[in-house]
Amino acid sequence: MAALLQVSVRDLQFLASLSDNYRAWTLPQKRQEVLAGMPAKKPRSIQQPKPLLDAVHRRISALLSRIQKPGFVYSATKGLDYVDNARQHMNAHRGVKVDIKDFYPSVRSRLVRTFFEEVMRCAPDVARLLTRICCAGDVLPTGSSVSPLLSYFACSRMFARIAALAERKGMVFTLYVDDMMFSGEEATRQFASEVVRELAAYGFVGHKISYFPPGSVKVVTGVAVWHDRVSLPRRRYRKMRIFRSALDREKSYENAQLLAGTLMGQYREAERLHPGSRAHASVIQARLELMRAKMFGPLTAVPAAKVKKAKRPIALNRAQKSFLQLRERLATVTDVSVTPVFAASEAEATSSASA
Repeated sequence: MAALLQVSVRDLQFLASLSDNYRAWTLPQKRQEVLAGMPAKKPRSIQQPKPLLDAVHRRISALLSRIQKPGFVYSATKGLDYVDNARQHMNAHRGVKVDIKDFYPSVRSRLVRTFFEEVMRCAPDVARLLTRICCAGDVLPTGSSVSPLLSYFACSRMFARIAALAERKGMVFTLYVDDMMFSGEEATRQFASEVVRELAAYGFVGHKISYFPPGSVKVVTGVAVWHDRVSLPRRRYRKMRIFRSALDREKSYENAQLLAGTLMGQYREAERLHPGSRAHASVIQARLELMRAKMFGPLTAVPAAKVKKAKRPIALNRAQKSFLQLRERLATVTDVSVTPVFAASEAEATSSASA
């Protein structure tokens, strides 16, 4: 395992022993949303791994991404995204959408350890070490690159049962992180209740259940899905209009930058669903540059920064030296290659998951 991650066992154990591997904070509402007058959102707790742990998480994620997933999984899958997920439901049938409440914080370490131990066939001590490395306390961290993949693999048996339930009823089922969408003649309230019961059996809560009558427009992962096409939903159009109006009113260049940056991103993202939207971003960029020129005049050269005198080295204790040495070792390795050993484990994991 250490060879696959290109990090020694000693380094992994040292990293797992650290008590401050994460930077935790509550994500407030974005300033540009406040400027635009958007409704307040529920605060989100974020646990972001610090650089050393983040490097290991990225390697684990890169290795896990090589494992083949079932066709219904569209999140954290190379070549697929939220639009591909939505396109699968381009039909005239009814639909039902079920979200999993607080998904990452609900994925407990025991599920992660079971995946490493029973699916990846890791030794118990290795599975425990990997679980400590990947989890923030007893749950998956919300701000880690490993969580989108590991959340699926840790819950793959549950999702396989839900997929089998949908297949028996002749429905299309797709999964995008915690967003489950079903379409077909049997996508009823009764079926949604069955899905919620299946989630509850594994300790999860199904909520934000949406029903779509036959022939209606389904909204799936932020995409409006018709029987013959996909497009932007009204909510996204409305949000762009709100930001455009706020930008038209704004007199502060600093605030205008924030609003314009968000609005340009929205237009560029909308290009795939509404061709021609990107042109609006160019107009916004030109307006912003004109506003800057009026307020500050032409750009001037920035004077070179003064060279600071080197400070005397600070004496480090043993733990600090170990920490810096680990950082240097992690920084020297950038390639995440898959060895024949992992390829064998991958095949076993795929066969176990399909079983």
